[in-house]
Amino acid sequence: MSAYSLFELSVVALIVAACAIRAFGRFAPKTRMRMQSWLALRLDRPGQAAWLRKLGRKLGAAAPDAGCGSGCGTCGTCGPGETKTVQVHARK
Repeated sequence: MSAYSLFELSVVALIVAACAIRAFGRFAPKTRMRMQSWLALRLDRPGQAAWLRKLGRKLGAAAPDAGCGSGCGTCGTCGPGETKTVQVHARK
């Protein structure tokens, strides 16, 4: 295996991993936020290296993605709007 093949394989693996993480975050936002906050709490502990604590604070400060289906529930616009009455007519 040449050096270029090894480089190419590692670039492809990084791209696939990044896409998998992005898809997981898109389709399971609540789980992603729980995992992100868990990791942030573990990194931002006394006794950790300064760069790890900084990364933990940065991860903990991330806001959830906005939009319907994200699970945020902060704007109140994701619920049903006006209710409309539907009349059903029997066939003659």
